[in-house]
Formats: sequence, structure tokens, C-alpha cells
Amino acid sequence: MSKLIVRSKDIEDKILEAVDIITDPIKQTMSPKGGNVMFENEYGTVSYTNDGVTIAKNISVKDPILNQTIKVIKESSLKTNMEAGDGTSSTILLSSVLIKEGINLLRNGWNPIDIRNEFINTATTLKTEVAKMAHKVDTDKDLFYIANVSSSNDKEVAENTVKTIKITGKEGQVLINPGYTPNTELVEDTGFIIKSGIFTQELAQNKTFSAKYDDVLVFVTDKRLYYPIEAETILSTALNNGHKSIVIVASDFIGDALPFFVENHQKGIMNILLIKENRPEILSDLAVYLDTEVISDKSGALDKLTIKNYAQAKMVFSNVDKTIISRDGKKVHPALSLRVSEIEKEMKSIGNKNDGDYKKLEDRLASLTRGMVTIKVGGSTHIEVNEKIFRYEDAINATRASLDDGYVAGGGVTMMDSWQNVNKKRLNSEIEKVFNKYTRCVIEQILINCGESVDVIMNTLGERDFGYGYNANSGSIENMIEAGIIEPTKVIMQVIDNSVSIANAILTSNYRIVKELEEDNNKK
Repeated sequence: MSKLIVRSKDIEDKILEAVDIITDPIKQTMSPKGGNVMFENEYGTVSYTNDGVTIAKNISVKDPILNQTIKVIKESSLKTNMEAGDGTSSTILLSSVLIKEGINLLRNGWNPIDIRNEFINTATTLKTEVAKMAHKVDTDKDLFYIANVSSSNDKEVAENTVKTIKITGKEGQVLINPGYTPNTELVEDTGFIIKSGIFTQELAQNKTFSAKYDDVLVFVTDKRLYYPIEAETILSTALNNGHKSIVIVASDFIGDALPFFVENHQKGIMNILLIKENRPEILSDLAVYLDTEVISDKSGALDKLTIKNYAQAKMVFSNVDKTIISRDGKKVHPALSLRVSEIEKEMKSIGNKNDGDYKKLEDRLASLTRGMVTIKVGGSTHIEVNEKIFRYEDAINATRASLDDGYVAGGGVTMMDSWQNVNKKRLNSEIEKVFNKYTRCVIEQILINCGESVDVIMNTLGERDFGYGYNANSGSIENMIEAGIIEPTKVIMQVIDNSVSIANAILTSNYRIVKELEEDNNKK
């Protein structure tokens, strides 16, 4: 396929068009009175949502120039969600302001590098003021308010989110799955997490490249499984004892062993899940967690396997990124308590929480002790369940983000208040105008979505005390924190960083290289 090389200066109108294509459907969702977007995924399933992440992922166009700009905005804004758990919509809206205002500056003779530097320096100053306004999470009510805002005021989602966070904390695992009843159910468990997923996608159970097995046999070894005879021994021992599914955690799968496993899985002889883990301490921890042993490469135990060399897991879930293994928590397990105590002593002896070895021990301790919750989301229809899953994802992510850096007033208030505190004497007047629009755009969009007069309300807000903003639920000016309209500090910080990053990437690229759109061969 040939490629087009174009000057960004010659396609500024297309850049602005692309900005509107991705921003318009997303910004109208903001606030409790914002609208939804209906979409069809790659498998043909129709859903609707007001979740910015989901909407952004589903936006693309044929025109390569438009699509390149859309991809930059989309992929960079999704980083906000990955890093802070929320804020995709705000990132896209704020970046659109900087891009449009930045293009105006370019047209007025500004150098793109000067624009980039001004944007970065002003954003850094703004973030300093945001940090000063942060509050620590002290109560369950704080968690509820954050979850409630993030779930578009779904109180059931917010209440279940608080229950979940109380069990799992920041690090515990949360699975959000469709339920099969009208009501949502929380299932509490424990889970050991391995930071690697399905070894080969040929063993996945679905198009999302994940697999899940209940009451499944687990085999743990530090061997690099190479020979088919090794694979056959592991499988036949399990099969001869009545097991049709197995999860194998090993240092590696190489040679002819891997195709042997895959072939047996695909022929239906046995359901097989392979997980690579080559860190001895993690293999040892997993064996202790499951009350079994690591079959060692040095011991030669693989030649004389019995069913006693296997463990039984309550559930194993694996996708492309990670694996979660849960056990029967009711069983008395002295070895596990001893291992937890040993790790805690090691952490205490190191003392420094920023030390690399301390952090590794902290991760190991979390895997051995953390809680896990499966949220089985209920609803009357498939579309309703899917939409509610998006709400749970946003609420869980945002609430966890608040545990790190606290929370601030929501509804765009903190951004505007922080800007009021910035000493603007050192700012270029044109940059100040840009950030006046930048820090007001969230509140203004909320007002538009609520059908309010932007000028009237913004004039009223200009005379208010800090922390007061427009409550979309009540339609009045209120103290945002007292009204429970709050958001994680981390989200705002990431929104600022990533919106500036998006704008700078687009404004400082003087040329574009894009794939040329191929003509439809069927057209005459």
C-alpha cells in the first residue's frame, strides 16, 4: 500500500474536523443529564453507553488523515483511564480545546515548539494548585460519593463498589461478569495473581482470548517443559485420575511439548491452560497458597508423578495479561500463615517502602492474602447488563484511584478554582486566554448538557466561593464536596497531563505520513 506525505499546515481544517468527530459524541455524555451513544461492536452486538472509554474505542473513519488524528486523541486519552481509572471524556474534551486554540496560535505566527513549552509549563503550574486542594479519603461515604459520580448516580453500583473496595483494597482482584438473574450478586473469594496470561491464544475459550475453569487441577513446576514425554506424563496422570481439565504453571513451554499440549486441547482430549512463570519465589508462593509442592527440575519427580503432586483450585481465570488462581479459603492451611509471617518479617527488616526489594515482597504478600470479588451484574436484557458493566468498571477504577492521592471537588470546579489561584503575571496573554477556555470547558459542557444558560450560570459562578459549582442533579449552585460531587485527584492530574500531551503531539508534527486510501476494486 502506498503512503501519502502531507504538510500539517495544508490539512489544518481536516485536523479540526477529526477533533470534532471524536469529541462531539463523547462530550454530550458528560453529567448525569448527558446522553448515551449507541454502537455496534466488531461481533455485531448492539449496546449503548455513556462511558467515554467504550465510545472512544468504537470511533474510526475511512479517511486516513482524519483517522490518524482520531487515533492519536483516542489512544492517548485512553491512557488516562489506564493510569487513573477514569477521565477519558474530560481528556478528549480538554485536548480538543488545546488543539483548536493551538491551531489558531499557529495561524497567528507562533512557533509550535514555543506553544508546546508554554502548554507544558502552564499545565505544571495548574497541577501544583490542584494538589493543594486534595482531601484524603477518610470514610466509606467518601468512597460512595466518588463511585456514585463515576457511575452516573447509580446508587446500587456505588454501594456495591464500596463493599467491593472494602474487601479487595487497592490491589485485590475484581472480576465484573454478566449475571444470569435480574439482580446483581457479589461473590467474595481470595485470589493469587500471576502477572502473565495465557501462554498461547490457541488455548483461549473465546474471542477475548481468555479462559476460565472452576474446580480445576493445577500442576506447578519449575521445569522448562520441552519433551512430549514430559507433557504426556503430566496429562495422563491427571486423566487416569478422572480429571478432564488442567492448568499447568511452568518456567517455560518449548520444543515439542507445546504443540503436544495444544493438539490435545484442540482435539478435546483434555482442557489445558498453560501459564509461564519463571520466578522461583512466585512458583514457591503459589505452591504454598494451593497447599502443594513445586515439582522441581532437579528432583526428577516428573518421572514418578502421582495425583498427590497436583493441587485443586476453586477457580482459574486467565487472559492475555494476567492469571488469577483462587483456592478454597475454608481449609485450614498452616503453611500459608507461616509464609505470610516470613514475608512480613522480611519487609519489616528492610523498612524502606520505596526500596525495590520491599516492593517485590509487598507484591508477594498481596498475592497470598488479597481478597477477590466477582461482581455478577444483573439486568433484564443483554444491553442493560452491558451498560451497567461499564458503570461498575468506571466506579471501581475511580474509587481505587482516590485511595492513592485523595479527592477534590468535581464537576469541573477544581480545574477552574486552581486556575484562579495561578499567578498569571508570567504568562503570555494569548496562553492565558487559551487556559481560560481550557479550565472552564468542563463546567460549560455540563451546563450545555443540562440545558442551562452558560453565560448566566458562569457569571454566577464567577462570584462564588471556592468549591462551589453547578450541581446537575439539583440544578443549583452548591458546595460540591458537601453535595458528594467529588472525583479522584489522580484523575484530574492525568487528564491535564494527557490532554496536553495529545495537543502537543498534533501541533508539533509538521508533516503527516498516512496510508493512502485504496479505491474499491468493485467500483466501475
